[in-house]
Amino acid sequence: MAPATSYLYGIWSAAFYPGVDNTVAVLIAIAITIIIGVFYALFASAMPRTGGDYVWASRILHPAIGFSLVFFVVFILIAWTGTGNVFTITYSIGPLLTYYGFTGAASFLSSNTGMLIVIIIILSIWTSITAAGTKSFVKAIWACMVIQTIGALVYISTLLSLGHDGFVANFNALSGMNYNNILGAATTAGYPTGFLWSGTALGVVYMLLSFTGFNLAVYIAGEIKAVRRSSMIAIVGGTLLFGFWLYVIYAVTYSVMGAQFVNDMSYLSINGNPAYVPTYGASTPAFYNLLFIYAARGNPWLVGIVNLGEWVMIVCNLTYVFTCVRLVFAWSFDRILPKSFSALDRRFNAPYVALAVVAIACFISSILWLYTPFMSDFAYIVPGWFTEIGIVAIAGMIFSLRRKDIFDKSPPIVTKRILRVPVIAWLGFVSLILCIWIVYAGLTPAIAGTINPSYAMLTVSVFIIGLVVYGISAIYRSRSGLPLSLSFREVPPE
Repeated sequence: MAPATSYLYGIWSAAFYPGVDNTVAVLIAIAITIIIGVFYALFASAMPRTGGDYVWASRILHPAIGFSLVFFVVFILIAWTGTGNVFTITYSIGPLLTYYGFTGAASFLSSNTGMLIVIIIILSIWTSITAAGTKSFVKAIWACMVIQTIGALVYISTLLSLGHDGFVANFNALSGMNYNNILGAATTAGYPTGFLWSGTALGVVYMLLSFTGFNLAVYIAGEIKAVRRSSMIAIVGGTLLFGFWLYVIYAVTYSVMGAQFVNDMSYLSINGNPAYVPTYGASTPAFYNLLFIYAARGNPWLVGIVNLGEWVMIVCNLTYVFTCVRLVFAWSFDRILPKSFSALDRRFNAPYVALAVVAIACFISSILWLYTPFMSDFAYIVPGWFTEIGIVAIAGMIFSLRRKDIFDKSPPIVTKRILRVPVIAWLGFVSLILCIWIVYAGLTPAIAGTINPSYAMLTVSVFIIGLVVYGISAIYRSRSGLPLSLSFREVPPE
């Protein structure tokens, strides 16, 4: 979760879901995230172990199901690590260097070779921080959060001090476009005027992408002190704070730039309409951090601070790397992967073999993003992600029935009942309904076009590969005389 994600996802939601009101969509996303987040926090209280929903689903449903679900999570997090590096260079660093007059450097960094060099540097930094242990990870996250907060404050305060008329005047003077002509071009192209409930309800998909990571605390539950209290504060408190920032950014952007203008620019720029003139970069969409250049009107410091805040959004990738390492460690602890994958560094107590594997996988992901269309074929990430959460929700619904031994030992907040049904089961049911809605929204023609069977099979194939990996490991462990199923009878020790 990073405030600067609004600069990107706000544009994509408006382009793919015509008529979306991002301020309302954020409020809906906050409600969804809190419900699912509280559900996850209760599960973490019942089984506070590193691995999160992998541990829960594998103990309640079936080990193969638990592994395949979180195998998908790891795959997606690693995939996003690759795309995050590319997007940051393409949509912020490159255009900003052009703005400052370093066109040669911008051109080089936008090339595959330049991006590869930056990617290697970034992955090296993330690997070093993760290898240094949890404390170093937390310090890095705090530092980047401060930078993002400063960037967001500069963005908001500059727009508010400028006002709508000032932005329109700046845009007309600096962009090579005309404000009113943009509105007319979008209408001519068929983009709706005003907000639509249909677009807003479905546009929640991109708001939820901004909230990616809201539940990652459960994956490192074994390393958190007072996890039962901390996980609830981290998930719910983090969601509310982050949601507040998103709402304010969208509300101020709409107020100053004009809601219809922002949505129209999104649609025109994403679809390559000739009425849109790219801002300091060929084929660069009208992301908020780039539209801000017109609000800053030649002040390079303001432009730099806001875009620096956008750059450190890439720290999301650090949280993905850190989480994936913990999940690979959990798989090794349960003997699905070789024992060596859970080997710990003596100095920092970090799983260095798992880290090496994840770092290599992230590098491969980046290479695939740069040189092949393979990773872009995974168009159904959101439906896949919420399918995973939905199945975990089912585990919560039957928790008290399938694993009564674990349920009865859980804290009172988990075992509490309403109408004789455990609270965690009610939350699981509501989470499942919400997941079904999000899966539907993610598959609508507005974002995905006509459903592509090959894209759908690629998404499903990740779950299937997880099942195959588990099956191979189960056969091997069974032949070695120590069945893999024995590892899943109990919750891992603290």
